[in-house]
Amino acid sequence: MEKIGFVGTGAMGSALLSRLKLANVSAVSFDITAAGQEAARAEGATTLNSAKEVAQACTIVDVVVRTDQEAIDCMLGANGAVEGAAPGTLILLHSTIRPSTTKKIALSAAEKRVNVIDACMTAVPNVVRQGGLTFLVGGQKAFFDRAKPHLLSMAKDAVHMGPLGCGNVTKLFKNMVTASEALVVYEALQIAKAGGIGYKAALDLMQKTRSAHILERWDTRYQLNGNEMTFNPGTNLYDKDLPLAAAVGKELGAEIPVVEALAALGIKLNGGKVSI
Repeated sequence: MEKIGFVGTGAMGSALLSRLKLANVSAVSFDITAAGQEAARAEGATTLNSAKEVAQACTIVDVVVRTDQEAIDCMLGANGAVEGAAPGTLILLHSTIRPSTTKKIALSAAEKRVNVIDACMTAVPNVVRQGGLTFLVGGQKAFFDRAKPHLLSMAKDAVHMGPLGCGNVTKLFKNMVTASEALVVYEALQIAKAGGIGYKAALDLMQKTRSAHILERWDTRYQLNGNEMTFNPGTNLYDKDLPLAAAVGKELGAEIPVVEALAALGIKLNGGKVSI
């Protein structure tokens, strides 16, 4: 039976611990902050004094820190998890970090025969607590298979995306789409305001007239052929409407760098054709 340990028990780490508590799975943990230690104890975890001590006590270590440097420090630094891990220990890196950081940690860990996979998370803490999390995993399939029962004790799904680092890449491109959509709407509102239309009226109108999300009909825009993809621009949007929106926004004095860049990309993908 696996022995579970956590390094990093802030908002996300403690939310994961809450799912383990519901599943009657015990865990030990460490956080560099007193608040994190207290949050872990509130979820039933036994707190220890370092990442090294957590690894010494466990066969699976969940790492839930925020940045690349924090991941490197708690894994490879003094009293880090790799220093304390026995051969065969499996480390799960849950942080949104560079795939190169994941590979650096995995390379150092491999010298001690310690295994590493990236298992990025798609939900915010309250959704995690409600059981709505999906893990996006990169690494050897055998390590994924070993980790999956543990991951599913905290989440609704765990998806193996490919080799080491693919979980990191998947999380980043997924979040890129979410963040970019909000920024495009922001710039649309700047064009609306510059054209004399109120923010609320513009938002209400976009909500009432919105089309199905592109991911619900992706096959109309992206034509796949094995590992190749062709972009299908269709009519009007990329040779006319998007460049026209950028031009009019600029004429009205709106600051819309994202829309201008997207218009240029749309024209490029449309073979350089412009109809304005």
